[in-house]
Formats: sequence, C-alpha cells, structure tokens
Amino acid sequence: MKLATVKEVVNQAALEIGTAQVPLDRIYGSSDQDVVQMAALLNAVADEILLEEPYRTTIGDQAWAQDADGNPLIVPTQDTDLVLFDRRLAIDGIKYQFLAAKGLEFGEQLRAFTVRLNKIAGRVNGKILDLDDPEDREL
Repeated sequence: MKLATVKEVVNQAALEIGTAQVPLDRIYGSSDQDVVQMAALLNAVADEILLEEPYRTTIGDQAWAQDADGNPLIVPTQDTDLVLFDRRLAIDGIKYQFLAAKGLEFGEQLRAFTVRLNKIAGRVNGKILDLDDPEDREL
C-alpha cells in the first residue's frame, strides 16, 4: 500500500478528472474552488473509508492523517500532511465524490473506488477455510 500527501492525492485526482492541466502549486490556501472542494471531499472520503475494514480497525481513532512530525490528525491542514490509507483509494474516492457533487456521471469512479476498497479488505481480512476438514482449519 502506497501512502501519499494530501497535495499528491488531490493533485492526481484533479489531473485525472481534468480540472487541472498542470500540477497544482498548493491545496490549502488555493483560490481554485475545485481544488478547495476536492480537499474538503477528501474528508468525506476518509469518513466513508473509516467505516470499512481494514481501516475501521487499523485507524480506529479517526486520525486518518499525520503531520510532518508524525502527529495524528483527524483533519489535515497542510499540503504535506500524510494520508494514512491507500493512495489510489483516496484518489478514486475524491474523483467519485467530486463528480457526484457536480451532478456528473460518477458510476465508473464509484466502481473503481469500491473494487479497490474490497480488494484491500480481502487481502487483509481474507481467510480461507477448508470446510471439508473436520477441524475447519485455515489455509
């Protein structure tokens, strides 16, 4: 799982959606309303992700980001703050939330977000039981 800063996540989402044509200079303090909205939507994405495993267990204190000094944050405030869940999951989440907020088609982005979330949960939580074994041993 690759982690990224708030700036990297929002920047990549903006480039993929097409609201930015060049890399963003900054997120917090930006005068671009789309960038400000994407940063705010990252909080909504985090709220949704924290309801699901493995993040419900691993980030149970709701502090889904950390500052440059490693201090946990419930809401990031700096471009350099690190997002503590999967980078691609954060990007896909911003994309679908942004398109939905704009009243645009977001089905494909929601599917990508959901599939990735399920794959991460499956990797972490996936146990295979041999039901033919009388002891139901894990494989």
